[in-house]
Amino acid sequence: MATAEHDPTGATLRAAQLTVINAKWHLCEEQALARLAACAGLACAPLFPKHPIIQVVAFDGRLLGRARLHRTGTTARWIATAAPTARRVGTYRTLRGAARALARAAGAPHHSRVTCLPGADEPGRDNDRVRRGPRQFPHRAR
Repeated sequence: MATAEHDPTGATLRAAQLTVINAKWHLCEEQALARLAACAGLACAPLFPKHPIIQVVAFDGRLLGRARLHRTGTTARWIATAAPTARRVGTYRTLRGAARALARAAGAPHHSRVTCLPGADEPGRDNDRVRRGPRQFPHRAR
């Protein structure tokens, strides 16, 4: 009995699946860039509509890269990767910080305001701050 690794039909099927996934990724990226083309300056939009985990970042409609939300336990960080090389630029606390880093790496003005299109909200973040419960202070004995 042939395994999936040595089965030529399975290998062909896997290659076809990867081709379809890659085409879908590029189509979604083109659609996100079309939405970003209407924004002047530094802007970001979700790669997949209604899924803010991966963001496309552009400056004046020109693709700079992507930012991906990575969670480890209670820590959430945005990982910025440059577009042409997929090289990791850095890890940031906010989506806006990751977008500014991508602009800096591409030589674009990075001190400007970052426009986030609808659906680009940072999950678990409100105005660049993590929501936490009330601060707990130990009671002092008198």
